[in-house]
Amino acid sequence: MDRYLLVILAFIFITGCGNRQKRPAAGRKIIVTFWHAMGGPLGDALEAMIQEFETQHPEIDIQPVSMANYSSLSQKLMGAVQVNAPPNLAQMYESWTSQFYALNKLVPVDSLIHTSDGLTPEELADFFPPFIENNTWNDRLVTLPFNKSIPVFFYNIEQLKQAGYDQFPQTWTELRTMLRRLTSRKAGRYGGAGIVNEGIFGTLLLQQGGRFLNESTGVPEFNSPAGVRAARFLAALVNEDSSVYYGAGYEPQNDFLAGRIACIQSTSVSYAFLKPNLTFRLGIAPLPVEGRPAAIGYGTNIGIFRTGTPEQIAAAWKFVKWFIEPEQQAKWAVRTGYVPVRRSALAHPEYRKLIAELPGLERALKQLDYLAFEPKTEIWFAGRRTLGDALEKIIRTGTDAQTVLDEAARQITGANRK
Repeated sequence: MDRYLLVILAFIFITGCGNRQKRPAAGRKIIVTFWHAMGGPLGDALEAMIQEFETQHPEIDIQPVSMANYSSLSQKLMGAVQVNAPPNLAQMYESWTSQFYALNKLVPVDSLIHTSDGLTPEELADFFPPFIENNTWNDRLVTLPFNKSIPVFFYNIEQLKQAGYDQFPQTWTELRTMLRRLTSRKAGRYGGAGIVNEGIFGTLLLQQGGRFLNESTGVPEFNSPAGVRAARFLAALVNEDSSVYYGAGYEPQNDFLAGRIACIQSTSVSYAFLKPNLTFRLGIAPLPVEGRPAAIGYGTNIGIFRTGTPEQIAAAWKFVKWFIEPEQQAKWAVRTGYVPVRRSALAHPEYRKLIAELPGLERALKQLDYLAFEPKTEIWFAGRRTLGDALEKIIRTGTDAQTVLDEAARQITGANRK
């Protein structure tokens, strides 16, 4: 088939996919396309925010396109960039951004911040430092934080009290003891769930002085002694103690709501899904710390593609700037469970109500000062899946952690050399 015909067909497929919510543009409205992966109540909250922005800025028409999930969003964005037809705005993970930035497809927000319609030094200083670092490439702020969440434990306050706990454990050793105490085979109850994942592995790894990989060379380092200890700890919870439920999908969350699991590790955004179905008093706690304080954060950032007209780029920036205002961040956080990315938003009356409503949230938010993120490099785009497969193999087969992590590191190194 003719090469140009293939490009045209790819363009039609990319721009025609997704659940595009079209709004007729009146007069000379500036249309800004925005690809995202927010669904359910999160998508509803985003749509409401967009409508509020458009009411305040009637000259701009934000047209959201839902890609259903991050995997689909990633594929569509990669394809769109290849044919030079990306949207004006999009959610993106750091490893995607690294690729787009290397191809010169993004407008670094650094170039927009330092203009008359940008942000003041005081406004920039209001962001939690980890979010600024997470969105910086080569000393330039390229994207800005969008939907960010922190890792937490949700727990059944009454079940913990019955086991003699007035507060959630503050170290991993204490947590392991508590999980065993809360487990009751007779009652069909596990101590915890959701604990075995790449984020918790990474948190344990960082707290013990390790790291996922050397981002300069791409050489994996998660198979270090710190990584092996982390993997063995997680495996012990499931296979030695039988105190942690290792399940997939929403099963653990449903069992937690039913009282069959005493605590569940998740992210702050899960509160939006738990709250409507709660039948018990819910507590929230930060991750335990054993070593140096560290916790892996979650969520995407928002980037502006340079393929739009100057008017579209300016309108896209206006939306981003509005969205990161403290008032909007407080609204977004209350509606979704994501965390505000600016300190001043924590003092907003609407957000203070949420803090009062959810015991332990204020303490969990202290993780924002030492939040860390997974590698930003293109290597980690596939490397993360390899690590996830390795952790599952360690848990399900009982194979020695060192052996499995070494093999995963070799796979990533081999793929990087191709």
